[in-house]
Amino acid sequence: MFRRLAKSALEIYATRLPYHRGKWRVIEGGLSAFGIDAADRGREFEVERQGLRWRLGPECAMQRRLYYHAALDPYDEREFLPLIQPGSVFFDIGSYYGYYGLRAAQRGARAFAFEPAGANYQCLAQNVALNPGLSCEAVRLALSDSVGTVAMSVAQDGNRGTGRIDVPSDGGLATENVATMTLDGFVRERGIERVDALKLDVEGAECKVLAGGAETLTRCRPAMLMEYNPPCLERFGVSGDALLKMVREMGYEIWRAKAAGRVKFQRLEPGEEYCNLVCRAA
Repeated sequence: MFRRLAKSALEIYATRLPYHRGKWRVIEGGLSAFGIDAADRGREFEVERQGLRWRLGPECAMQRRLYYHAALDPYDEREFLPLIQPGSVFFDIGSYYGYYGLRAAQRGARAFAFEPAGANYQCLAQNVALNPGLSCEAVRLALSDSVGTVAMSVAQDGNRGTGRIDVPSDGGLATENVATMTLDGFVRERGIERVDALKLDVEGAECKVLAGGAETLTRCRPAMLMEYNPPCLERFGVSGDALLKMVREMGYEIWRAKAAGRVKFQRLEPGEEYCNLVCRAA
């Protein structure tokens, strides 16, 4: 009984109080101190967050963030989501469990959420089904620079959003074969006339996706929320600077969302390995 009350109190604190520095440490400390993590291990819960229904397993870091904070990236969402308007066409590339695809659809967009990994796709499809009034389509594909099939490492339960294509499995992780297609090819095949915004988080394969969507990106100039992760990029033989150069040469300005607003991105801050970037046509 006491553990349930403690968990309820932590959920109220996490989801109803504004984000502030150190909030995550308070939550994590409470989860550990009251034995909530141990009691919930392996369990999933159907909850409402951001006005949407979700089935989440807090054991996974990415699902845990939504479960206990009601958002994934508060500053990025503040800068990026208002760019998505009713009637927009939105691509959530590397969707995992559908967060950005469903948030875009909630704003009136027609959303396509791409997730190639089998278990993650099932999680995505389940969350889409929990929100039947929204236009969000779960698509089991890896967008890349070619059409075919590639091996993908299967991420572990601690963070199931970190699976990767085309690179050898790390540490003996299991792999599965997934279908690949280019962004340009998908747009042509589905008769999509425009893409207004997209989120791109594919664990280092960002340059492959951009190369496979060059025609669409040049024509449509969508706003982009993109992960910038040099260690992951290097697994594909690409530097962080090369990705930034590619995006800028496509005619984009690159910004970073901060607590006080957005600033032009120059480099990662000391101690950082990655961050999200908001890219807008210049």
